[in-house]
Amino acid sequence: MRYRRFGRSEFEVSEIGFGVWTLASDWWGHVEDKQGMLRAALDCGINFIDTAPVYGDGGFGEELLRDVLAAHRDDIVLTTKCGYDIEAERKYPGQSERPHDWRPESIRAQVDGSLRRLGTDRIELYQLHNPRIEPILADDLWAELETLRSEGKVLELGVALGPAIGWVEEGCTAIRDRDIVSLQTVFNILEQEPGLTFAAEPKVVDGRVGLISRVPHASDALSGKVTRDTVFPPGDHRAHRNRDNMLDNFDKADTLAFLWEGTGRTRGQAAIAGILANPAFTTVLPTCVTVDEVREYAAASDLPITDDEQARVQELWRNNFGVVNRYEMPLKSSV
Repeated sequence: MRYRRFGRSEFEVSEIGFGVWTLASDWWGHVEDKQGMLRAALDCGINFIDTAPVYGDGGFGEELLRDVLAAHRDDIVLTTKCGYDIEAERKYPGQSERPHDWRPESIRAQVDGSLRRLGTDRIELYQLHNPRIEPILADDLWAELETLRSEGKVLELGVALGPAIGWVEEGCTAIRDRDIVSLQTVFNILEQEPGLTFAAEPKVVDGRVGLISRVPHASDALSGKVTRDTVFPPGDHRAHRNRDNMLDNFDKADTLAFLWEGTGRTRGQAAIAGILANPAFTTVLPTCVTVDEVREYAAASDLPITDDEQARVQELWRNNFGVVNRYEMPLKSSV
């Protein structure tokens, strides 16, 4: 496992991180061995663990980390998030968002709730979870976050963009105007915007802000775990993808076989290595549901792509991988 520094922070984090989201819900398939996956991540050298109060019900996504944190606290760079009111009902049945509550007094209560559930006295990286532009611009919110940092409850600040892909103005404004060390965004070889826009920001170029990639396998079009014919059940998060968009991504992925055929990389490892070829990205959060997937994806850190392979990938990207899109994915925005 290789490590990179998070922006201007003191934290060295593994190039492959571990996201708790799939352990706390069944939105990407059922997980049999939650603690086994956590142990496997640590055994592979992963030290960056990403969770949030809204993962699962009642803060379960944080509670399930208590034991591993108690045993390995000083070895883990922990990130959790704020913004959602986990006591509120979802806006619509199913997998819709819960309401946000960005009031400073609410954020303080959210931090204290997270610390209690996690069984720790500090959060290394505290991220705003799927903010629209209003909380990015809210000076009173950021003043409270700075106070929490001065108290040692949180050590660094970041922004995690979502849901879906986009939020360009939100991300650029956060990078330019707020004292953050990280920005989390959807980014993979097939879907490089708005990640490339964020990577070109001066604070990212000079290393003051590091980027975090999520959805690195384009909802499994790049993992080798599903095929064009896979039909996802209604409760599976991948079912939200536009069908034509998935087919476009499979067509594009077919042009990238040179990254895994005869290279010693699996398809899923090649997808991660392609992201890490961009130095703006500090770490990648693969979506895992088994111990074997944790081990497979963690090994991608030691299988970097070559400069020639990266040049070939970028040339394909500039030409849309030779594919005429069936569907043009809109970029989400609150502006």
